[in-house]
Amino acid sequence: MARGVKLRLHWRRLALAAIAPFVLYFAVRYARSPAACPRGFLCVPNAVGGSPSAARPYVEFSEVTSTATVYRVSSLVKSVQTPYQLVQVYDTLFFGKILTIDGALMITERDEMNYHETLVHTVMAYLPEAKRVLVIGGGDGGTVTQLVKHPNLVQIVWCEIDDVVVQFAREFFPRQTKALQDPRVRLVVQNAASFVQEAQYPIAQLNNGTFDAILIDSTDFNAAEPLFSTAFYNDCKHLLSPKGILAFNLDSPQWGQVRVATASEQMSRLFRNAYIFQVYQPTYASGHYSFMFASDEVHPFRTKPDWTAFLRKRIVTSYYNPDVHYASFLLATQLQTVLHGVPRLHQVAPDIFPYYDVPGVLGWPVATREST
Repeated sequence: MARGVKLRLHWRRLALAAIAPFVLYFAVRYARSPAACPRGFLCVPNAVGGSPSAARPYVEFSEVTSTATVYRVSSLVKSVQTPYQLVQVYDTLFFGKILTIDGALMITERDEMNYHETLVHTVMAYLPEAKRVLVIGGGDGGTVTQLVKHPNLVQIVWCEIDDVVVQFAREFFPRQTKALQDPRVRLVVQNAASFVQEAQYPIAQLNNGTFDAILIDSTDFNAAEPLFSTAFYNDCKHLLSPKGILAFNLDSPQWGQVRVATASEQMSRLFRNAYIFQVYQPTYASGHYSFMFASDEVHPFRTKPDWTAFLRKRIVTSYYNPDVHYASFLLATQLQTVLHGVPRLHQVAPDIFPYYDVPGVLGWPVATREST
């Protein structure tokens, strides 16, 4: 009898040993599946050992398209509700750290340079002798970081309403805040609308023609809403030099056509030259984003950038270059039909790019080449 019990125990041990690998396999597989995570969470590997851990994903919603983009995150690094907005930093597996404001994605470490290089260098290419630039918003520091690469600038006034965003950038995006160490940069924590209207600065009185360029890098909601008024843009214009350029971020020209077209019409009433330029921004809505370029004297194609002076600065970029510069102003037909004006490529290279008519495009006479 005892021998029979021993045999049964022996066979049980053998059976358990045989099925143990399969049990372990399915246990691990189940533990890593979304169903095993708490509701509203995603399971992601830990940095050590590869074991799963629960981390709430970051989800960005689009009211325009009724869609959502989900980012798999390893952690919510920091979250602060300021008097103006909710500022958060997430750590992700692919995009590095990302900064969000009121739930909207602002920058990622992986592709922020596309946006900032396009906004800054597209403007500065026309202003080789510029001395002073005003930056409104841009609390993450990316715009100012690109500006300090231009040695001709003697002063960069940076007006940001929420110093918590700047603190977050210093703590989590140090590559973009090294510019704060540049003696040419002066940070002013103030509401930009009142700053521009009062035309006051603690160190120097601001008069008409103070700045060679004004770059607005802001959110498009809540505290930033006063920055979209005609009165505000008119105040900015008074601070520009005669050949000055105003540029600001807009929206997706695909998903936000109404806002882009409205801004185009609005700026065309204030400036002789008002044009849209674009950037490929993978982590923004639709991956296609746009800016406004406005100036009384500088035309994006008829005014030729001094590329010799620009290239002499030996500015290192990962996205922007002279080819991308011109391409950024070339828009698809569906956008040309809703915008106030669109630069023609034949204006910069008539021997290479022929003139052509596009029926229905505003501002394009269906006539002869000489009419342009």
